[in-house]
This record gives sequence, C-alpha cells and structure tokens, in this order.
Amino acid sequence: MSEDIASHQHAISAVLAAIDAGDLAAATNYLCDDVTVLFGSFEPLVGAAMFTQLFEQFTTSLQAVRHEIHDVWPAANDPHVLIATMTAHYTRADGRCVSLPCCNVFRMSRGLIAEYRVYMDIGPALAAQ
Repeated sequence: MSEDIASHQHAISAVLAAIDAGDLAAATNYLCDDVTVLFGSFEPLVGAAMFTQLFEQFTTSLQAVRHEIHDVWPAANDPHVLIATMTAHYTRADGRCVSLPCCNVFRMSRGLIAEYRVYMDIGPALAAQ
C-alpha cells in the first residue's frame, strides 16, 4: 500500500471517528476549506461550514452515530479517490437503534478530503418517532 493511500485511509477513519464523537470541529480538520459534500439525494453543499451545518441537522434528531467501516480501497484509475463501505449505526432520539448500509466515496487533495459523497438512505434513522 502506498504511503499516500495509507494517509488517505487515516484521514477517512479520523473524520468518521470525529463525527461519531460529535466533534464536528475536529472533523473539519480533515476537510479542504472548499470541500464538496453530497449526501444521498440532498443538494450538494460546498465548504467545511456547510458540512458542519448538515451534520448538525442530523445530530439534533439523533442521540448517537457510529460508523463501522468494512472496507476502504482506492479507485482503480485514481489513487486519490477512495471508496469506503460501512454500516452506519444510529441511535434515534427515542432510543431505537437503526443500522444502515452505506458507501462513501472520498476524493483527496493534499492529504485532505476535497469531495465527500455519501450513498445511503438515511430516512429510516430520521423517520417520525
């Protein structure tokens, strides 16, 4: 594994761990200032501040989130694009746990996440309680 890919994998693990800890300020340390965030069918967002705003919206409806990473690998033709498969475990405000399959695609630039794409349906975690 190349040093860049290992460094990229570390950044991905670290940003997800920061999100899980509810430390969105720490999560933004792994993002480019002009990061593009695409989450499911939501409109694309640009900037670390918009990333924080998006995840703050989710966390107000949830008690906790935990990302269980299954695999992270580089795209075949671009070592700066990594694909992560995982299960996102959400504890809703009513205490009910919902686990959802998820695939994220990250484009890296200068060791930071420049593009953060989330492919999942978060609806069951946010459904009326």
